[in-house]
Amino acid sequence: MMSNYTLLDNVTHKDLRIITQYRADCGDNVASVPVFATELANVTKHYPVLFYPDEKNGGFTMTALLGLERNENLFLTESLPADYENLRAQHGWAADYVPAMVARGPFAIGLHDNGNEVMVHVDTDSPKLSTSEGKPLFLPKGGNSDYLNRMASVLHLIHSGASVTRDMISAWHELALLEPLNVDIELSDGTALTLSGHYTVSDEKVAALGPGELHQLHQQGLLQGLFLVMSSLTNLQTLIDLKNIRKHHEQQGYA
Repeated sequence: MMSNYTLLDNVTHKDLRIITQYRADCGDNVASVPVFATELANVTKHYPVLFYPDEKNGGFTMTALLGLERNENLFLTESLPADYENLRAQHGWAADYVPAMVARGPFAIGLHDNGNEVMVHVDTDSPKLSTSEGKPLFLPKGGNSDYLNRMASVLHLIHSGASVTRDMISAWHELALLEPLNVDIELSDGTALTLSGHYTVSDEKVAALGPGELHQLHQQGLLQGLFLVMSSLTNLQTLIDLKNIRKHHEQQGYA
């Protein structure tokens, strides 16, 4: 989707509303999304966290895996069968934490005054924008709505976490703690899928770290994240379960 970001203000955008449901037709049907160190504890409760190599700078992007195939978000509840009410969470997402890059919706941070001032921008081409439905961004007298204040907090999490995340991944990479991940998956109907092209934290390499390296990571606040990322791989089974549910009901011809 193309983006057309402009500075948000309570005069030009006084009637603007946001459709808060997560839906495929609103651009939420993505198989993975970048995540940040500032949300890692919440992200790893629900999603496998993997690393995608960035060929331009030789580094890695930390991502939450949301689907097993291209353009597939298994956490969107709109395509879940009605008899799986326990997965039909409010706002169309089958988990109680939505990664910040998805939760931010059509909003982004823009730097002004030579980077000294951080301000909220909105993508005016986003299908989530409306003047007739959804949550208002501004109060009748021009103040920020509670929703817009929440979005500002999400954007702050992203902005504050970007450099921390780069430093964290760089430190792990320098210690050679990341390794390629290839997983062969067989679904309940016999369909075979392969998860490849990503990296993960190596259990063996972390276990082989010396006392000095462990102490340094702890002092830098980078040790807990290693164990959170390693534990997140158990969430791959959640994706497989959701995939099996959808395929079963598609084959049965259910809506």
